[in-house]
Amino acid sequence: MHPLYDEANDVVEKLRMARLEVARLSVELARAEYDLRLTQARVERKWIKKAGGEKALAPTVEDRARILLVALDADEEYRAALERRDALALRLEEARVEADALRNRLSVILAAMQAKDS
Repeated sequence: MHPLYDEANDVVEKLRMARLEVARLSVELARAEYDLRLTQARVERKWIKKAGGEKALAPTVEDRARILLVALDADEEYRAALERRDALALRLEEARVEADALRNRLSVILAAMQAKDS
């Protein structure tokens, strides 16, 4: 048996786990993005209803967008959903980097195994 065989198997298992983590985080991030959009819609609807309609909120689309942006920033539920989404996006990127590093490590091990066999 090749001396790097055990290390290669270990890296393969770690890579499998890293890929599963990427998949899990991708699903979780998609849900967090959906929840964020729902929260945004609720906050915007609340403010529009409170003002008595879109035109009553502000005369132009640009003014309404600015007002709603400030309303979103002030809303605790929206900010919590945004922070959750951002934290998941960061964790997903970290998991992808880890999977890439493991894939690169496996390539190096396999190249070393092939070079020794030659």
